[in-house]
Amino acid sequence: MAAPALSRATGEGIDHVARWALLVVLVGAGFWRSWVRIAGEVTAGSGSEVLLAAPVGAVLTAVAFHLRRRPELPIHDRQSDKIAGTIILTIGLMIQWLVLPRYTGSYVLLHLDFVAAWLFLLGGSVFLFGTRRTFRYWPAWLLLTVATPGALRLLVFALGGGRGAEVAVMVLVVSVGPLAILGPQAIRRLRGTGAGDGRRPEGPPRRALVVSRREAWRSAPLLIIVALLLALAPLPAGIGERLSRGPAALSGAGQALPQGWQQGDTTDYPWAERMFGRSATLQRQTIRSTRVRADWDELLRPRVAVVQTLTVSESGVLEVFPLDMTFDLSQARVSPPRTVPLTRGVTARYRTVIDDANLLTWSLMSFVWIREGDAVQRVTIITVDNHEFDAEFPQTVPGTRSTVSRLLNLLLRGAGAVTDTNPQDKDLDMLTELATDLVEAQWTGE
Repeated sequence: MAAPALSRATGEGIDHVARWALLVVLVGAGFWRSWVRIAGEVTAGSGSEVLLAAPVGAVLTAVAFHLRRRPELPIHDRQSDKIAGTIILTIGLMIQWLVLPRYTGSYVLLHLDFVAAWLFLLGGSVFLFGTRRTFRYWPAWLLLTVATPGALRLLVFALGGGRGAEVAVMVLVVSVGPLAILGPQAIRRLRGTGAGDGRRPEGPPRRALVVSRREAWRSAPLLIIVALLLALAPLPAGIGERLSRGPAALSGAGQALPQGWQQGDTTDYPWAERMFGRSATLQRQTIRSTRVRADWDELLRPRVAVVQTLTVSESGVLEVFPLDMTFDLSQARVSPPRTVPLTRGVTARYRTVIDDANLLTWSLMSFVWIREGDAVQRVTIITVDNHEFDAEFPQTVPGTRSTVSRLLNLLLRGAGAVTDTNPQDKDLDMLTELATDLVEAQWTGE
C-alpha cells in the first residue's frame, strides 16, 4: 500500500509543479514587454530593481508559511473558484487596458502593469489550485498587495532617496514576511520556552481536497487567452524616445541665454538631491525680454519667462518623477502634450495649465537632452497669462502630496477632472521661438 501512495503523492507533486510552471510562463509571456521595460529602466538608472523585492519577498513568505503549515478543512467549491478567478482576472484586464492609459505620465512611478501581473497570478492560482488553497498563503498575497511599485517608490523617497534608501527598502520587503512568520517561533526555541510549539495535532492528518488534475488543466485555455489579451495591451512611450543629443559642454547649473533676453533672479533647490539623486541640481532662472513685440503682448510690455533646468546623472530618474511632480497640480487641469520640433534635432513638448487653486493660467515647453559626461538635463520654459513685470509664476516644489491627490482625482473623477480639453495655446509661438533660440544659444554661446 505504501508504494501506490508514494507514487500517487509523487504524481500530485509533479502536477502541482507543472501548474505553477504554466502560471510562470503565462505571466512572463503576457507581460513580456513590461519585463523588458523594467530591465531597460534598471539600466537607465531609474532604481526599478526595488520592484523585484516584492515578488522575492512574497515567495520567501510563502515558503516560510508552508513550513509552518497546519491541517486545513477539506472544503472545496469549484463554482466559487470560477467566480472568484473570473472576477480577479477581469480586474487585471481592466487595469491593463483601461486604468494604465490614464496614468501615462506616472507609468514608471506606479507601474500598474506590475499590479495587473499580480492579479493575473492570483486569478490563475484560484483557477488551478482553488480559492481556499490559494488564500491559505494570504501573507504572501498581502505582501504583494501592500508593496506596490508606487508605495515602494514613495517609501524610498521618504527615506531620503538614493541607493542606500533603495537597498533598505529591498531588505525590509524581502525579510519582513519570513521574519514575521518564523521569527517568533525561532525566538521561543532559543529561549527554550517553545518545546511544544510547532507540533502537529495528535491523530491522522487530514488531506485538503484540491482542484483535480482534470479540472485544473481545463482552465488552461482560458488563462492562455487572458495572457494573450494582456500581451496586446499597449504601454506608454519611454523617455528614451524623446531624448535628444545636446551641446558638448555644460555652462553651469542653468542655461546660457539667447540674444534679446536678460538674466533676473536665480533660485537653487536643494531638495532635488533627495528626489532625483545626490548629484542632481535644479535651478530656476527668471529672464526678461529686452525688446517688446506686439505679437507677444498687445500692450507692448516686455515678457517675462522662467527657465527651469534639472540636471541628473541618469535619465531613468526623470521617468520616475516626471515634470508634473515638480509643481503643485492637485487642483489643476493640464492639456495633452503637443510635440514641437525646435532645432539641432531637439524635440520639445508643449502644454498649458489652468490652476484653479492659485488662479493661474500658464504654459510650459520642455525638452530633455544628454550633454557631455552623460549628464542629462530636462529644460522647462514657463510663461504666464499675466504679462505684468511682477506676475506670479507657479512655484517649483516636490509635489509628492499633490501628485497623490491628482492621481486619486484621475481615478475617481476621470480624465476630465485633470485635463484641459480646450487649450487656447496663447504662448505657443512665443515659447517655440524662445526655446529654439535657447537651444541654439547652448551651441553658439549666445
